[in-house]
Parts: sequence; C-alpha cells; structure tokens
Amino acid sequence: MTAPLSNTKPDLVPTYLLSAALFFILLFVSRLPLVKEYTLYVLYLCFSVFFLFAIYLSVIHSPDMRATILLGAFCIVPFSFIDRPARINLFVAFWFGVHTVSAFHLKPQYALDDTINCLCFAILGCYIGNMTMWIRLEGYEAQRLLTIEKETDVLTGLYNRRKLFETLANFEAANAETPSGILMIDIDHFKEYNDRYGHAAGDKCLSRLGDMFLKFSQNLRLQFYRYGGEEFLAMAYGYNREELLSIAESLRIAAQDLHQKDTPATISIGVAYCGDEQVRNYENIIDRADKAVYAAKRLGRNQVFIVQNEEQTD
Repeated sequence: MTAPLSNTKPDLVPTYLLSAALFFILLFVSRLPLVKEYTLYVLYLCFSVFFLFAIYLSVIHSPDMRATILLGAFCIVPFSFIDRPARINLFVAFWFGVHTVSAFHLKPQYALDDTINCLCFAILGCYIGNMTMWIRLEGYEAQRLLTIEKETDVLTGLYNRRKLFETLANFEAANAETPSGILMIDIDHFKEYNDRYGHAAGDKCLSRLGDMFLKFSQNLRLQFYRYGGEEFLAMAYGYNREELLSIAESLRIAAQDLHQKDTPATISIGVAYCGDEQVRNYENIIDRADKAVYAAKRLGRNQVFIVQNEEQTD
C-alpha cells in the first residue's frame, strides 16, 4: 500500500502481488478435503514463500542494504506453528544456508554482516520458539487430560453420563451421524454380588467389564458409557436389527466367560433398534432399551431382549 509513495518500492509491486497470490492459492489448496491431512506441509510451503520473498528483498532488490525483513522471518517462523523442533530447526537452517550462499555471491559487501545477524536471530528464534512450543504442548496435554477426566468414568475407563448427554445433544446437528440402535446393559444381582464378595470385588467386576467393552469398541462401531451404578449403555452405529442382536449376544457370552467360577457375574441386555426411524429425541430410545433390559431380567436374566419400537418386542 505504501509502495506508490516510496522511491524504492514501486518496482516491488509485482513481487508483493505474486507473494500474496501464492499465499491465497496455498490457503485455498489447504482447505481442499484431500489436502487437509497435509496441512503441515502447506504451512512449510507458505513459510518458504515468506523466506523467498525476504531473500529477494535482501540480496536482489537491495544488495546495498543489510537484511531486515529476513531477520523478522527467522524470529517469526519458529513461533508460527507446531511441529517437531528438529524439523523446524532444520527448515530454518536450510533457508539460512540459502540466504548466506546467495549473500556472498550477490552482496559481498554486507554478506558477513547479514550472516552474523541472521545466525543470531535464527538461534534466538529457534530457541525461544522451541521453548514456547513445549509450553503450548504441555498446555494442550493438560487440557486433553482434563477433558478425559471430565468425560471418563474412573473405575471402568468408559465414557460417563455427562459425555452421554453431550453426545445426545450433538445428534441435533443436521450432519451428525446417529446410532442405529442402543443397548442397555445391567449386571445381574449386583447388590447380592457386592454383599457376597465385597465392594472391592464389585469394583473389580465393573473394571473387568469396562475393559471388555473397550475391546469390543475397538473392533466394532460401538460407544460404551457407564450409565450409573451397575448399568451401562452402548450406542451402535450402522448395524441392522439382526446384527444388533448378534452383537448383544456376543457381549452377553463374553461377560459370562469373563469372570472366574468362584465370583460369577452375568449381564442382561436390552436392545432398542431405531435404524429405520426418524428419531427426534434419543432419550426415548434409551427409555425403550431400559424397558427391554428389565424385560430380560423378568424372563430370567443372563439373556438379551430386543425391542424395535413401542409395539414390537421379541
């Protein structure tokens, strides 16, 4: 913008426009779905454009002046994004080498000055940038652990009820993926189990079930939540009615085989299938699954009871 008012800058207008065009092109490219996973490489390209622009100003446009904008580049780049420190330092060292070689060939009268200045700013920028990066990463890790603590049940390692209600709220979004069915899981005679074997054994039972559910979630499209006490809830994605029944039966058998003979524990499972419905409130589906698990208990426990809608039960 100030180029027309300067005696030395008007001839730089094409360079400014070219650099701005390259930045906007890279910005557009980075938003493409196929490129999003390579955003880090796009950032490196952006800062390469920045370095090329600064080197052009230093050694081609103003060979009779010491580098200035380039010093800012060496300070700014290490602060601008997060990557492995060694990779960022190598990137800065590469452009330092490019400028140093170019300076000694094209502006020898200031080459040594630029080399010393750029080296000092590069070292300072990388050192402070690396320290800042580690502080930011520690902050992200602390935030991640806090989020996990807020969303995870300590005893079982599963999502807690708070996370469940957050998930239900997210289903209201237009593009949200919704479950095709909900499983309500209840440990049979858990109060008697605690009375007979002790609360420590009860906690161990819950922990073992949590581990088992997590293994199932690694191989199937299931999300498990500790609903409360000895009750668990699982949301299943992309399964039809028969597949849900098969998954529930697999869970029941796995739980039955999980516990030692001297401390047996079984589970009853109620399944609510909703894959072919227009669901407005998934709490109603949870309520249907809850009624189904109580039906399974009335039929003798350690079994699966599946319900498709309010009128159809099996």
